[in-house]
Amino acid sequence: MALPFMIRNSFKYVSMDTSKFSIKIVSEGFPQVLKIEDSGVYALKLIECHAMRIVDLTKLSEEKIAIIREKLAVDIFSELQ
Repeated sequence: MALPFMIRNSFKYVSMDTSKFSIKIVSEGFPQVLKIEDSGVYALKLIECHAMRIVDLTKLSEEKIAIIREKLAVDIFSELQ
């Protein structure tokens, strides 16, 4: 995530105790993006799955990303009508 990096960079001269906070990068069990242009679609779908408490992400695959992108585009477009 870029946010912790940006915060650390912005406040690098501020002295504060950060021992209570930690960053844990979890990649096990999450689909990995092969093409960088798919990262936004993956992020939206992961947020949606997390909100619905879906923990089985095995169906979220590189092969299905084009279909997911089209469905998201249709959903977003239909909400704007």
